[in-house]
Amino acid sequence: MHFDKNQKDFTSDFRRTVWWWAVGIVPLTDSLTEEVQHKCSPDVLEGCHQWHAYFNTLCEDMYNNEDAYLPASPRQYRDILECIAASGTIVNDNIIWPLQEWEAHRAKIDRSKAYMTAGINLNQCLNILSRTGLVCEYTSENVIFSHSQHPKIFHAMRTFEESPGIRKTPARHHFTHCEFRQLFKEYSANYDELLRRVSGESLKIAHTIHDFCKSLKIQRYIHFAIIKYKYKGIRVLDFSLHSNEYPTLRVNIGTSVNSSVNSDQKIQIHPHEKDIDAIFSLITARKAAIDEI
Repeated sequence: MHFDKNQKDFTSDFRRTVWWWAVGIVPLTDSLTEEVQHKCSPDVLEGCHQWHAYFNTLCEDMYNNEDAYLPASPRQYRDILECIAASGTIVNDNIIWPLQEWEAHRAKIDRSKAYMTAGINLNQCLNILSRTGLVCEYTSENVIFSHSQHPKIFHAMRTFEESPGIRKTPARHHFTHCEFRQLFKEYSANYDELLRRVSGESLKIAHTIHDFCKSLKIQRYIHFAIIKYKYKGIRVLDFSLHSNEYPTLRVNIGTSVNSSVNSDQKIQIHPHEKDIDAIFSLITARKAAIDEI
């Protein structure tokens, strides 16, 4: 299934969320670089390929069969997969958790506000994930996780969970998006990569704003997946990606921490191309206000 980053209409919030996850999965040609491949064992390398294929399959099944997955959210399902990979022991192609440890985790999750509000439990979610190949088997001492369709994925997922800086933002998001450049060292996406999944209209707007800011000597910074523009050390605007509006770019103008700036009121907009002149005027006014400080 092809997920179109220019899609505008969705029949449900669940489908929109799945779509946003799917269009964010990094192509293997970008994430699985030669440098990464050379550091991978054969099992981890094959696991990366299978993991990438699995997440695309999972997104497709979620999108086409939302009733089977509701009322849990896509985020809850991928958090389950990440949690499985984060602990336990790799044996052959399996992840093995001690039964007592897994049961303590399951009970904690089932008592969480998110699960209780949705009226779900962890075992229900695991059963649903079996649709796309996840296998959960109980023995007298252990819980054994495997995958019938993509048996090597846990080799890659475990390596990812042991990668540098994995508990930090934005590294947490790389698991969802199969960003394998994070496997062996901390990795942060650059400007072009952050904008990979925006709609075509949003991409054009982002480049146009950048060129205009550059002409005014307003500098660009990237911090935790947010693209910021500052003048004299004060933020003029920032933009980030949002799936709940079209175009998929949200621009915030006037986001300064300095209360002495006259135009300190934040303006939020999901701009269309017709809004560019107005945005330019706001940026110009913002710069002029900073010059007056």
